[in-house]
Amino acid sequence: MDAQHIVNSIGAGVARALDTNRLFLGVEVDAFQNADIHPEYVTTVEVAKELTGPDRQISLEAHMKELRRQARAQAWLKEGGTASDMQRVSAKLAPFKFGKKDSRRLDILVRQSDTLQPPLLMVEAKLGVRNLGGVKEDIDRLVRLFDMYETVGLLTDHTIYGAAVFHSMEEGNDTGVAGVRAQALLQGVRSHLASVKAARPWLNAEAGLPGNGTVMQPVAGYTEHYEDGTSEDVFAKDCFHFAPGLVLLGNAADVATVRF
Repeated sequence: MDAQHIVNSIGAGVARALDTNRLFLGVEVDAFQNADIHPEYVTTVEVAKELTGPDRQISLEAHMKELRRQARAQAWLKEGGTASDMQRVSAKLAPFKFGKKDSRRLDILVRQSDTLQPPLLMVEAKLGVRNLGGVKEDIDRLVRLFDMYETVGLLTDHTIYGAAVFHSMEEGNDTGVAGVRAQALLQGVRSHLASVKAARPWLNAEAGLPGNGTVMQPVAGYTEHYEDGTSEDVFAKDCFHFAPGLVLLGNAADVATVRF
């Protein structure tokens, strides 16, 4: 698994989620309504399916505290496996709680078949985005997990990726403004990532709109035929611009050169 594979897989997964939601609408409704993705688990499942592989294990709704527990065991073995090593590692991990009740979950967790190793990829998925705040929260949750692994020295020997996934659906007859909302959101995301990276020289982070998941559909309609032999073109659906968005994080160098 590398950065480009992750971008390509997530873009394809979000596009498949759009197709799945169209199936849910039914043919008659789909003739008049554009299929924004709802609910969130459609995106989660379709993206997870694209990330599967014979040498990987996928978990949905994984507890973040379980990642801390596994990191403790992995760091303890790396330190030497003695009782004093465990005390030292546990002290380093003590500040890392995830939520008020330590009960936050990760939408998608991708691990090697050997689950004693740190994860390959951690993913947070959102519904269609209407504000920057939600994406920033997902980024910060992933960054906190990266901070945890860095604190106990596990990033020196292992490559870990993180991804925050969202999408933007814009409707309207002015195709010249297609993608404006998504681009404005990306500008805010990149500004936030700049501050995140400034405090963490070891972390690479990029954001973009995967091209393989972007869909632009023109205005749709149909021809109504009448009993007197006449016909009329009837407007049905607005044109729309659908764009998956992705924030990619990781300690691997290929994150900085990935192509969206």
